[in-house]
Amino acid sequence: MTIPKILHQTWKTDSIPEEFLGWSKSWTKYNPGWRHILWSDRMLLDFVAENYPEYLDTYCGYRVGVQRADAARYMLLHHFGGVYADLDCECVAPFDGLLDENRVILCKEPKSQSDAQTRLRNLPHLLFNGTMASPKGHPFWPHLLAYLPLVKDARDVLDATGPCLLTAAQLSFADQSAFAIHPHELFSPADSGGSSMEVATPATLSVHHWAGTWWIKPRPPSLLARLRHSYYQTLHILTKGEQLDVTTAQAAVDPAALKRPPPQGNNIAILVPLRDAADHIAPFLAALARIDHPKKHIKLVFCEGDSSDDSWQRLTQATATLKGTYRDVVLLKKDLGIKMERSKRWKPKLQRKRRAAIAAVRNHLIRHGLDASDDWALWIDIDVWRYPSDAISRLIASGGRIVVPNCAVAPGGGSFDMNSFATLRKPKDYRYYRALRGGLYQPPAKENTRLYLSDLRHLDSVNLDGVGGTMLLVDAALHRGGLNFPEIPYKFLLETEGFAALANDLGVVPLGLPKIEVLHVPW
Repeated sequence: MTIPKILHQTWKTDSIPEEFLGWSKSWTKYNPGWRHILWSDRMLLDFVAENYPEYLDTYCGYRVGVQRADAARYMLLHHFGGVYADLDCECVAPFDGLLDENRVILCKEPKSQSDAQTRLRNLPHLLFNGTMASPKGHPFWPHLLAYLPLVKDARDVLDATGPCLLTAAQLSFADQSAFAIHPHELFSPADSGGSSMEVATPATLSVHHWAGTWWIKPRPPSLLARLRHSYYQTLHILTKGEQLDVTTAQAAVDPAALKRPPPQGNNIAILVPLRDAADHIAPFLAALARIDHPKKHIKLVFCEGDSSDDSWQRLTQATATLKGTYRDVVLLKKDLGIKMERSKRWKPKLQRKRRAAIAAVRNHLIRHGLDASDDWALWIDIDVWRYPSDAISRLIASGGRIVVPNCAVAPGGGSFDMNSFATLRKPKDYRYYRALRGGLYQPPAKENTRLYLSDLRHLDSVNLDGVGGTMLLVDAALHRGGLNFPEIPYKFLLETEGFAALANDLGVVPLGLPKIEVLHVPW
């Protein structure tokens, strides 16, 4: 099956705006005799309902129209085949030379355009989805479509339906000979600033003008916004409190520990802080027993403190017979004298006190629970109740020295551990300073400044700016070398988030593995 002479374009209505009309006509100019179909939003809705009903809920549930346009273009190429082109793409040469292809024809985005996205997502390249060509019924498209429900709630359109999803699907397709992947000059010779236009070659068939309608150019800040900026900036200065000196914090970590390769040994210390967790201890130990890592290589280290229930007594009883099963079992106790209502523990004003205390407990576990025999430290919260039996081997196999899986409450749901994040953008207006509360940067999730692992389920791994501790694998040499959890904010971040920020600054990039899901008990 080869590529048919069909051109698909989409728009909100059946009337193309004047600004796009010339570019649209260029396709019929260079490709006379082709069937040109302009799909309106209503036509696409009927098309999806009739031909892809299994994806109708996902399609109708998208937040913005461009996500429906993205998803529909993949369905159109599967159902009809042909060429898809965005309205801001101009044809500059005939496409007849592609018609004998039985592969999906794609091109990469300009490197200057894609660098930030590929670095964050550990992708070797980023594919352009504004112009694509395909035979009818190609098996790649169902493979891609299967990802749509998994990432339907992703915060970034690029991951929900756009080029990042397309690229991840291409890389994970079993038959790589199914693609003809060209340099960006084929369909997208210029980046959004036009800086690559001079490298267009005779091989260029179309040009992307980056005149899409789905992004909104920010307006200059209003007087009210500038006043808010000054107010929140001043409030931050007055309330930020003590902060770690960046140079001192970095100098405290042994350079030799940073330069080491990942461990080759299999000895793991599982480090577990707990408080008021009596009901979770027995189920937690039962879940640990199902891990396929050899028990002779596992040391269990618990640290209990400040509990108002009988956690210590139950922990002592439950672990009394385990020393013959595991490499070792260590019980620690550290009371900090901090009392906090559980129902109020998430309030922003309490986070500095709360997370500093957690950091202190974690560091106590490092000092008294790790030794030279430990290759890895695996942090697991006591109320993480389900995870794959091969979780340890998969985390180690990532090749990272700091690695986290995706922690959720419901299977396939949004991330529970929102301390594991990649920074998408930082607001440059008053919202940044408004999010600096008590010397900690705490942006609300609705501002979409961060990507969480549930946003990235189409990816094998992602580089993270913050990590959570619900399940966290760390090269034990890093901890022994002084890379611990800040108890005083480091760059306005505490505990596991501060740990990740410090690690990044020292050249150890934490990895997130979105496809490994662990479940936390519901609150």
